[in-house]
Amino acid sequence: ELPKAKGPGQAWTADTLLAAVGDGLKNRNFANGQKMFAAARCIVCHRFGGDGGATGPDLTQTAGRFGMKDLVDAIVDPSKVISDQYKATVVQTTDGQVVTGRIVSETGDSITLVVDPEDSSKIKTIKRSDIEEMQTSTTSLMPKELLLPLNEGEVLDLLAYILSRGDKGHPSFK
Repeated sequence: ELPKAKGPGQAWTADTLLAAVGDGLKNRNFANGQKMFAAARCIVCHRFGGDGGATGPDLTQTAGRFGMKDLVDAIVDPSKVISDQYKATVVQTTDGQVVTGRIVSETGDSITLVVDPEDSSKIKTIKRSDIEEMQTSTTSLMPKELLLPLNEGEVLDLLAYILSRGDKGHPSFK
């Protein structure tokens, strides 16, 4: 079972989160950031330092790829920019079914999708002959309001943890 945030949370926007970050992350709590990585359900889909799921990208090296604004945008509005590697596909079958998921396997005869981003064992294989239409989804598989239960300190600890690359000695924790 995942840990819970103390809260009370709030409806975070990119602007409110960037305002909370202010001039940077200082005197944050590494252990609490690690806990919030689980409490916000990040760990279910993302790996960090060797732990976590594999539905989404590994976040260990996030600090080397994203600045604070891009990181905040990706968390608060995950559909704003979706990597081609993690885009969902919407498949309409000839019998009227609509299946949404990330394609993990393709053959000449079928495609296989992970249909639950929180459980990579939930897959659906569809024969190509049963596909009426396929299109890329404009909505991320990552839910929007994962930060909702977190209070300001918890969110800041989470951001510091992600940007630390797993280093307890990172300047954000001093």
